[in-house]
Amino acid sequence: GTFVRRAAALFGDGVETSKAAKREVRLFEAPTVIRYEADQVLAPHYDANRSAETEDANRGGQTLATLLVYLNDVDNGGITRFGRLPAVAGVDGDINDPKLTIKPKKGDALLFFPADAKGLFDERTEHEGCAAIDEKWIARIWRHADRVPPPFGLSDG
Repeated sequence: GTFVRRAAALFGDGVETSKAAKREVRLFEAPTVIRYEADQVLAPHYDANRSAETEDANRGGQTLATLLVYLNDVDNGGITRFGRLPAVAGVDGDINDPKLTIKPKKGDALLFFPADAKGLFDERTEHEGCAAIDEKWIARIWRHADRVPPPFGLSDG
């Protein structure tokens, strides 16, 4: 769909075409839906990997882009926090935290790049899922440097 065509333009030559989209769709892992129960956290981590060519070879190599889609409103907790990036004015997060935080809101999406287009790891993208006082649901989609084979990848058709 639209997301894959725009990703093809972003990572390709800047043109959204169906041919580029068909090539691009092979670089995505299938979406994963994740549920955080009350008080559940996800410790600080990276989506990219310094050894991606070997450790992640069976699922497309380096992770170049992460898309998180928030599937429900979370009134208490559940913030996504980037501990190596400073807070940004205008971003709805924890105003008392000097680091970049994003409050989950149903329908919002967070796109970030754990590695650059050449696959170079970016340590600034370390992030965590803070304690979800209320239940939190997200969908996660990763775009990789190379084709993601079944069962991890999207259908080639």
